[in-house]
Amino acid sequence: MCAAGRPSFGSFSEVAQAYPKRPPYSRRVLKILVEHVKTLTDSPIFADIGAGTGATAYALADMGLSGYAIEPDSEMVATGKRIGAARPSVSWINAPGECTGLADGSLDWVCYSTSFHWTNTSDALRECMRILRSRAFFTITCFLTDLETDPFQIEIESRIRDLAPALRRARPPIVGEMSTYETLLNQYPGLGNCIALTSTEAVPMTEEQYINYWKSSHDIPSQVSPEVWNSILQMIAETFRSRRPASLRFRSAAWHAQRG
Repeated sequence: MCAAGRPSFGSFSEVAQAYPKRPPYSRRVLKILVEHVKTLTDSPIFADIGAGTGATAYALADMGLSGYAIEPDSEMVATGKRIGAARPSVSWINAPGECTGLADGSLDWVCYSTSFHWTNTSDALRECMRILRSRAFFTITCFLTDLETDPFQIEIESRIRDLAPALRRARPPIVGEMSTYETLLNQYPGLGNCIALTSTEAVPMTEEQYINYWKSSHDIPSQVSPEVWNSILQMIAETFRSRRPASLRFRSAAWHAQRG
């Protein structure tokens, strides 16, 4: 099993090709959010910020919405454009969430796809309030492996720690920020009545799909040698082969507020 070259922590350019193979965000949660947004208008225009390669944006397009996929990494944008060539209802913008380039009051919904933690919070919220219309919606979403109830993935994380005990993982800061989002949106001027949604779902995966999911990680290969990363991927593959899990559990969460 061959590991890719060593990326930088927080850089997604090197993993853009593997990113479309990640499990999808919960369609059940997205459906609830879309139904709520449609109380404002039957044809909402959205911006998915930190869109990655467009998984959430294209899911929304499949539900009949149109809008923008906004992503600061040019390689992710290029990959997203390529896989979404048949979805003209999604337009791509290579820009950060703090400066989208969109017109004032042009959107009905802004959604951050497991990306809000990368922004400057005050600048990102200020930009969202600028581009949102009156009564429009703002949502922060997160999508993570279930490390509370999925014994297989808990075991994988433990074995990774055995192989590379000094790792700085990307997950803990995200989880820490997640606990602040409801208060943040309820207290931010112009936003309010935040609702929080969570869904933990079992996703059937083959060994190849699960390995591809790990290959889309930026945090581990940015801190270890290619040889150690290769050993970690090999361990994951061997553990999957021996345990043969029927499915893996992933947790989707959303914090959803409406502009006044």
